[in-house]
Amino acid sequence: MTVRLAVPRLDVGLVTNDAEAALAFWRDLLGFPVVGEVSFPGFTIRRLAVGESILRIVVPDTPAPRTASTDGFASQTGLRYVTLQVENLFEIFEKAKAAGYPTPHPPREIRPGTWAAQIEDGAGTTVELQQTGVSTSSA
Repeated sequence: MTVRLAVPRLDVGLVTNDAEAALAFWRDLLGFPVVGEVSFPGFTIRRLAVGESILRIVVPDTPAPRTASTDGFASQTGLRYVTLQVENLFEIFEKAKAAGYPTPHPPREIRPGTWAAQIEDGAGTTVELQQTGVSTSSA
């Protein structure tokens, strides 16, 4: 038997010791609004709307003793990157670069009309931006 999704989306939780840095990237740079906050014994979750999905920024009351590698998404196993289909890849890439976030892979055409780039949140998560329908002359 396979999973039968009740809601066709994937929500993700990101654990951080630095809520303000996480919000600076996900809310301020990428523009995902905070749509709620809830506290549990031991941690607080801030929910951000990412289209129809939710990104949960989880902040433990006591800082997590281990942090993720910031050596790029292929430096260790586990859930290391997310892909966002966007309409303004070049603009967001340049905004992230200007703000000082790691930008390991600049925009490049990965197949005809589809461009991809990678930016990082500085805490170990890579965001791949993809944009389709881009002609080589307008890139």
